Amino acid sequence: MMLFKRVAYAIFLAAAVAAFIVTDSGVALFLCVCLSVLPFLSFFMLLFAAKRLRFDFKVREACMRGGALQITMRANLAPRFLVGYLKATVEAENTTFRKTFRKTFVFHDLSNAPYVFDYVSGDSGRINVRFPRLVLVDLFGICSVKVGCAKFAEAIVSPVLCEELQIRLGFNAHASQTGENSVPRKGGDHTEIFNIRDYVPGDSLHAVHWKLSGKFDELKSKEYGATDDNRMLVLVDASRKKGGDTATDEQLNAVFDVAASVSESLKSRGVLHYVGWFNSGAFALEEVRDNDGFVRMVYALMSCKVDEGNAESLFYLSRTGESASFTKVVLVSPSVTIEELKQFASADVTAIVAGEREGEVQEGSVKIVHVPCSNLFALTGRAL
Repeated sequence: MMLFKRVAYAIFLAAAVAAFIVTDSGVALFLCVCLSVLPFLSFFMLLFAAKRLRFDFKVREACMRGGALQITMRANLAPRFLVGYLKATVEAENTTFRKTFRKTFVFHDLSNAPYVFDYVSGDSGRINVRFPRLVLVDLFGICSVKVGCAKFAEAIVSPVLCEELQIRLGFNAHASQTGENSVPRKGGDHTEIFNIRDYVPGDSLHAVHWKLSGKFDELKSKEYGATDDNRMLVLVDASRKKGGDTATDEQLNAVFDVAASVSESLKSRGVLHYVGWFNSGAFALEEVRDNDGFVRMVYALMSCKVDEGNAESLFYLSRTGESASFTKVVLVSPSVTIEELKQFASADVTAIVAGEREGEVQEGSVKIVHVPCSNLFALTGRAL
């Protein structure tokens, strides 16, 4: 539209100049002068308006995947006659899946009236919303000025929860999280020391075994009987590429859905647990013991980038100090093998694989449950 108006302006100016040359009249000369001055006058009005423009927006803090993330925009300018309208380009970037969505809005009403846009994401993740481009257009549509907007906002698109998902860990019924049995505990006395292990960041200084630490020249921690700390881990494998397999966006979204659902199920049963994942090779760990902890975990998990998932997460985790702290591990992954799970020699492992197949594989205390992405919510009410 602006190009059309500029072409029309050029034609009118050329016609006025031709009329002056042919007629040599004062009216034609006046028209030529007015048309020549018009762009400069409009440009200076736009520069003045750019200094007075007030643009702001806010984004709904969070929504569920598939729901609407509301973006409310407001523009204010006085006096209003300085410009014709404002064009604003909104950019919503899903940093988890590295996807960017752009849309342009035209603001004819610059009286601070709200413009609401519902952004619907097909992927979970952290959304970064900003306005990389604001353009003020003059009343005649022939001049424009770009205005910078340094503001940005973040929001979370949460995974979809499979309600009342029941998780059964381990090889026998004594390792159940469905409520009818309690988690096996090493020792029944809080004062009983049943293990000495390497110190892990986050351990209480009261748990440090100072005598052995001095003997081995490295910090050692004591583990007491009947403690729930660091016992259960929900491990999220968000690797897009693993071996010869490449996970689809549908699979990775399913991984987030299942991991969040498992954590919600454990939390609702009052089971203290941790959720861990690798992000750019670094291991992140979040404690979940109540609803606040669950919300913090989801916000932190959505910060990871799936394209940078560590394909060797199991290999590295099984060789870190963190792995020795857990006796129960639930792995959620788009792909895994029995051999990989056997690396956790000191823990019972249940793997939930989001893919295309359906079925179960079990060997000793290691179990793999294959769940098709298309039938993910059939997990509801099922003990795995």
